[in-house]
Amino acid sequence: MLQYLKMLDSTTAKILEGLAKHGPRNTLALAGSIGLPPTTVNFRIKKLMKDGLLRIRANLDYSKLGLIKTALIAESEPGQERKLQQIISNLDYWTYMVRCYGKYDGYYSVFAFPAEHKKRLKEYLEKATQLKGLSRYLCFHTSNLIEVAPNFDWFDFRSKSWTFQWKSWIDEVQNASDQLPQRLTDPQSYSIRADKADMLIMKELEKDGTAKFTELAKVANMTPQGVRYRYHRHLAGRALLMDCEVAILPYPLPISEMCSFVIDFDKEEKLAKFANSLRNKPFIFNYAKVVGRQSLVVHTYTPKVEFSRFLDSMNRLTEKRLIQDFLYVNLDVASFKRQTMSYEFFREDKWTYAHNKKLEALNTITSRNA
Repeated sequence: MLQYLKMLDSTTAKILEGLAKHGPRNTLALAGSIGLPPTTVNFRIKKLMKDGLLRIRANLDYSKLGLIKTALIAESEPGQERKLQQIISNLDYWTYMVRCYGKYDGYYSVFAFPAEHKKRLKEYLEKATQLKGLSRYLCFHTSNLIEVAPNFDWFDFRSKSWTFQWKSWIDEVQNASDQLPQRLTDPQSYSIRADKADMLIMKELEKDGTAKFTELAKVANMTPQGVRYRYHRHLAGRALLMDCEVAILPYPLPISEMCSFVIDFDKEEKLAKFANSLRNKPFIFNYAKVVGRQSLVVHTYTPKVEFSRFLDSMNRLTEKRLIQDFLYVNLDVASFKRQTMSYEFFREDKWTYAHNKKLEALNTITSRNA
């Protein structure tokens, strides 16, 4: 992490901020926007990635792939955490899974689940509860996540330190626009606008958004020209790719808190104000709206010394009735697991989900001794 701070100067900051806007395939435009030679931009990006300080992943519009984003906070009885992990893994369609503690002691996970089978997901979780594999859970279908690009407005390049301006953020929430961002509106449909070859390309871009067409061609078993055509005409042309996740950790993991918040509002306008205040904040990874509710799921990352001040700010916003209520769980980053969308279950242009087999496996998992 000290290496990251050492490399973090105003030039690197501009490159990181510009990456989210222009994407990793348009470094020429990125370089022009910040007045740097393309060679400098490419060198710094490659250096950060080689040193493990930066990851770039494609963000997909899951609603156009027939998938619904779902957040799950699940708690197990004491000593049953491993069994709970198996219960979640058995569902296949998870994309993130991490141990959580606090309000709920268990696992936090995010799914890209087949929309046509979403009722089966609820049935599975209810069955897991009946079989005492879960003691309780919260499950929310959400919009696609809005990723927050790296932002260094609160960073002092001379002292290499952050200054968190909580009071100004509270004021900003109160004065922000009350127009809900388009990407936070509830999806109107979950029609599938991609085929198997598109899915293969996209799942590779979920792993590495900088992958070359020649590399993607080997995975998709087609020519680089074929991949290029699909990328521009299908993935970009049909807006299946929303943007890219520029993933950095601005503060050292051992002295930071990563959390998932569920925040309730009594009016859409207040939800919009809060959401519009997050788009350039260094303590936010990403956020999404809960479908059918005036609630947000927000993933945060703060230094431990600032976390209590962040909670104080949330409480002040609640006192001012800009927030109705909120809860959060702390995430154990050391246990974090990630996988791409479950493309292997996309067959004959539709998603498959063997519900009865999943329930049989669930019975087996819950019947084992801890």
